[in-house]
Parts: sequence; structure tokens; C-alpha cells
Amino acid sequence: MGAFNTFHLQAPCLVCGTEIPLVLQFKYAENWQYEYKLNDQLRWNSRYPRSNDGTPGMKHVVISAISEDCPVCKHDGDDYLIHVYNDILTSIEPDDQRYNFFEAQRDYFVLAE
Repeated sequence: MGAFNTFHLQAPCLVCGTEIPLVLQFKYAENWQYEYKLNDQLRWNSRYPRSNDGTPGMKHVVISAISEDCPVCKHDGDDYLIHVYNDILTSIEPDDQRYNFFEAQRDYFVLAE
């Protein structure tokens, strides 16, 4: 997978329902093992733009993410969607497969420029 970032927040495990410290791995913005929380602004590398995935300043982007294992029930990671508005991490939801990231060959879709 190479370098990626993580998004840390409290959310229920999709299997056991226990509120856990959910960690989502994703590739968008500058991928350099940055750790983000809800409402954090994404970091972009203006000096070396090749280290970025995507384009800064988009109004709405949805990003494919995978969760780390549940610390309670040990369930393997689930797929999630991260919603980003104006480079701010605003919300998550379980991935319902409405976006075909595989076919697009990237981990994000720009929904509004």
C-alpha cells in the first residue's frame, strides 16, 4: 500500500457494536503517516506535489478507507467512506459500494469542485 494517513475517531464496531477508538487508513492529500482527527484540515505538499493524492481545495471529496481490527471482538477491518469538505475531514460512513474505486483506479472521488 505504501505510505498512507490515519483518521482516528470514536465509533461503534460494525460487528459487535462496541464504541471503540476507530482507526481508518486512507490515501488522500499528502501521504506521510499523518494522524488526523474529526474536523482536522488535510495537509498538502506544495513543494513536492507528487507526494499528494488528489487536488487541494475541492468542495466535496469521498475517500475509500479501511479500518484497523476491532480491539474488542478482533473483527477484521471494514471498508468505510470518509467525507471531506474543503480539505476538512467531516464524517464517515460504512462503504455501501456505490463508488467503484477499483474501476476508477484511485482511492477517492471528487463530488464537487
